[in-house]
Amino acid sequence: MKYTLLTLFFALLTGKAQSQKDTLIYIGDPMCSWCYGFTPELDKIRDSFPDVAFEMVMGGLRAGGTEKMIELKDFLRHHWQEVQRATGRRFNFGILSKNEVTYDTEPACRAVIIAGRMKPEIKYEYFKAVQESFYIHNNLPNDKDTYISIAERLGLDPAVFHKKFDHKQSQMDAFSEFDLAASMGITSFPALIAKINGKLYLATNGYQEASRIIALLKARGLN
Repeated sequence: MKYTLLTLFFALLTGKAQSQKDTLIYIGDPMCSWCYGFTPELDKIRDSFPDVAFEMVMGGLRAGGTEKMIELKDFLRHHWQEVQRATGRRFNFGILSKNEVTYDTEPACRAVIIAGRMKPEIKYEYFKAVQESFYIHNNLPNDKDTYISIAERLGLDPAVFHKKFDHKQSQMDAFSEFDLAASMGITSFPALIAKINGKLYLATNGYQEASRIIALLKARGLN
């Protein structure tokens, strides 16, 4: 359903979702380096609560960005090295030398949203595949062929995905989802919100190790 996440969030805020299942809501961006670092921790969190519903909201880290890699490479290198030290995740820094690459995270977010609507059960796997595509294989962030290829690999019809990716409405939907993230009060990524027994809790707004988040969620009554 087109507005499932929006409907869910405002139902939670207005107390109309008491009968709904406990839910983990992840807010991130596939091109966010700290989200990339957080992915193994999120895997552990999800594995600890296999029966808890899981939703994703794309945050739009630098959606519509116009800066070139030549302007951002020193800034990005510093942050990627920081994430690498903190999380142990591997980075390929080669893309930082591609000076004319525009650093715009909207296409990656749009691709994840489309994949999730076409086949909800693969949305998170698609998100992780986009992360790997950028941070390990250094595929360009505006290369739609990359997103189509990932879609096909995960069982989506590439022609349908391509058509949806090029449709103006898909871009509008992506920016609507960015607005949803902002309406949640999320100012940095990754973020994880938990709905437990009808109440909302901010489990993290930034990188943390899974063990700490799992302990917090269990203390709040998630199981």
